[in-house]
Amino acid sequence: MKRLCAIMIIALPLLSFGGQETIGYLGVSTQRLSEAMSVALDIDHGTLVERVHDNSPAEVAGIAVGDIIVDIEGVEITDHRSLKQAVEERPGATVKLTLFRKGKKMSQTVVLDEREKSTLRLDVDIPDLPDLKAILGTKELREDIDGLKQEIEQLKGEIDQLKKNLK
Repeated sequence: MKRLCAIMIIALPLLSFGGQETIGYLGVSTQRLSEAMSVALDIDHGTLVERVHDNSPAEVAGIAVGDIIVDIEGVEITDHRSLKQAVEERPGATVKLTLFRKGKKMSQTVVLDEREKSTLRLDVDIPDLPDLKAILGTKELREDIDGLKQEIEQLKGEIDQLKKNLK
């Protein structure tokens, strides 16, 4: 039973990658707003645009490097994570962004793109309990564990490749 628990501890997080989902895409890279910038601009939240991707919704809408995105549709943006969440929740939507550009507050309308979220699917065949009792401690179980380890290593490689592709 301990071995089954160990397998599940390894496999369950990977199962969360299953399925396909459409998410929104803005097309910017951002960084945390420094405390000095917050004080100088009298802004208590936001994320600084450090790159606008070519042919992205952000580029089409005129968002520029140096802009500070402070909200989307009234949702306060505090960092990259909150921006990502607000965008991903609205695939294909036309949204109103509030941003600061050169110290001036302004609004910008953006039509977000849709993308398929990068996902992986892992199918695990867990034997019935009577079958499990029969194979506990057997060579077959050790081979299954070795096979699972290899699959996990392969999935790690695929995840790393997906991360590189998303950048």
